[in-house]
Amino acid sequence: MARERFSFNDTKEYNKDDLQPNNDLHAGQTGKFTFDDEIEEKPKKVKKVKKTKQPKNGKKLKLKKWHIFITVLVVLIVAFLLYIFVFSGNNKGPVYGQRCVKLLSVDQNTVSQVESQIEQDDRIQDLAVKVDCRTIKLTYQLVDNVSADDAKSLVEDSVHTFDDAMGQQKDDGAAWSQLLNKANGRLQYDLEIIVKSNGDSDFPLFGTKHAGIDDITYTGQNVKDQSAADKAIQRQAEVDAANAANQ
Repeated sequence: MARERFSFNDTKEYNKDDLQPNNDLHAGQTGKFTFDDEIEEKPKKVKKVKKTKQPKNGKKLKLKKWHIFITVLVVLIVAFLLYIFVFSGNNKGPVYGQRCVKLLSVDQNTVSQVESQIEQDDRIQDLAVKVDCRTIKLTYQLVDNVSADDAKSLVEDSVHTFDDAMGQQKDDGAAWSQLLNKANGRLQYDLEIIVKSNGDSDFPLFGTKHAGIDDITYTGQNVKDQSAADKAIQRQAEVDAANAANQ
């Protein structure tokens, strides 16, 4: 016996297959359909406001004493360096002080010419001349097997050639020009001489000639002549004292 289904008079019956969801408003890009009651609203993001850091206890930052001390020290050092390397008044910089003041000029072109002239001697292979403030340095390379005595004679002759080529005035009876003596109220250039040669144990020879003194004093590499070395030291002290008195 078939059972009857109870229903109200106003109840409509629908076939299950005829029911369709309302997807017109909720169709997503993925093609998935949802019912109205399945939509979830996403919570809105709230931007956080960054708080400005305040000094602890509400106090302002203050410079400490050691900060000020370091700053002042750096400024003083910079000022000192500027004075030393920029504002120094002498023409050779602060390293030499007053040692280079009132010196006769030495023309570098003339120096190069006289180097070539002296090197024409077959016994002199090379000569290098360098002017450093009030010192003229001459470095000789001689041929092999030259005796020390011959080397000294050769060097003295070449130094006279150099002195004459510089064109400075020579006082009456003086062995050297004012370039290697006294001018402008002060002593001028000293000479430092190095003589090299192979074959003799006395080489290299080291020679010095101080401004205002005629002789060239030599010492060998072993300083065999101690009296000559002592004399050179004494003369250097005398020259330094004379220069100090003229400054």
